[in-house]
Amino acid sequence: MNIVLIGMSGAGKSTLGVLLAKALGMDFVDTDIVIQQHHGRLLQDIIDNDGIEKFLEIEEDLCLSCN
Repeated sequence: MNIVLIGMSGAGKSTLGVLLAKALGMDFVDTDIVIQQHHGRLLQDIIDNDGIEKFLEIEEDLCLSCN
């Protein structure tokens, strides 16, 4: 089972996610960090150069692969 936290930037998803994962004995994955590591670029660079649609596609593909 996975738990996915969705919300606006700065809403506290990462902070809450770490605490929730620890409380439940689960792993925590920050998709923003995974995307940046995999693509070797900051999220803003991906959005600025490839467009928000491409970023959302990358994010969706990553989320669908986390099972």
